[in-house]
Amino acid sequence: MEFILVIAIIVVLCLIIGVKAIYLIAAAAALAGLIYAASLLLLDFFFVRLLFSKKHKAVFSRIDKSPRSSFKVAYYTIDETEYPNVFPEEGFFRSKFYRSDRKSTVYLTKNKKYVYDKFSCATCTIGFLFTIATAAAVIIILR
Repeated sequence: MEFILVIAIIVVLCLIIGVKAIYLIAAAAALAGLIYAASLLLLDFFFVRLLFSKKHKAVFSRIDKSPRSSFKVAYYTIDETEYPNVFPEEGFFRSKFYRSDRKSTVYLTKNKKYVYDKFSCATCTIGFLFTIATAAAVIIILR
């Protein structure tokens, strides 16, 4: 929310001092492109970490605040030890997505600090595929 407020204040100040609207539109497009590229790089980082993680059977235990952020994450139990998921929990259909009555497959990272559940794996894989598609599109456009 603060980010949007700061952007709005900057836009208003730019309009007051006489910056042309086309420059503001170009700046907004550049900012959107940078945010898109940063998110793809972050997803690629997590995808590479996923490739080096080990597959385990786990049981969903609870949803609680992450130890590293303010988001709520799913916790999974592997061999009597509880690990948080790497990404925030899915808010919709929580009772259908996270079920403690059956074992699920998760991927435990090498440093054993967090796990990737099936939703995290899908997010990282789709992000990696978007990176490839974006790179291909940029190469085709620049040709």
